[in-house]
Amino acid sequence: MMIRKLTMKLWESSIFLLLVIGAMTAFLLVKYLPASLQAIQGDIPKLAMHEEMSNIYGWCAMGLFMLVIEAAIVVRQLTNSVGKKVRRYLAENPEVTQQQLDSDFSNAEQIGNIWIGRKWTYSYNMNDIPVENVKIVLVYTETWRVKRKINYNLCLGLVNGNVVKSNVPKNNIPQIMEAYKRFPHILSGDNPDYVYLFRKDINALLEIKYRNSESCFQE
Repeated sequence: MMIRKLTMKLWESSIFLLLVIGAMTAFLLVKYLPASLQAIQGDIPKLAMHEEMSNIYGWCAMGLFMLVIEAAIVVRQLTNSVGKKVRRYLAENPEVTQQQLDSDFSNAEQIGNIWIGRKWTYSYNMNDIPVENVKIVLVYTETWRVKRKINYNLCLGLVNGNVVKSNVPKNNIPQIMEAYKRFPHILSGDNPDYVYLFRKDINALLEIKYRNSESCFQE
């Protein structure tokens, strides 16, 4: 159940981009690819009566490039699928069953593209699915800009020093932070001192809350 739902959400999140790229690719290749092939074979295409051959070749190359991008997106999602990530987690944690994950996921609190269960956190665009809540030390955000748009990553800082990230809408961040405050061992919020300690002196960060919350390690 969990794998199927997250997989559907993953493709839903990409469908608009794939459709836009696909439409533009089809337009460019239908219009410019035949003319480019004719020119390569030594013929003069009709399109050359209205456009420079450099433009024809250029737009054809752009169409082929976009085709490669679309194929790369599809291949990436197929080779790095939700199911593959979950199966890797189960293989590394043989004491956990798929049934346990499904049960936890079905009762998890969904906030946008993040599902926070009692024992695990899930998101279809995380590199690791799922993430054990007991291993989360710090929850914070970071931003990255694409032209004029600011994007937000939810960062789950783990006890081993690794960080699992998931792109999230800005409006969901306050609710996500509040949800993690229910866990007695997790520090949540964009406190720069905590983020610094996590990156530079994680043992000092663990002493603040994580190591003093024995209840978080109980079943």
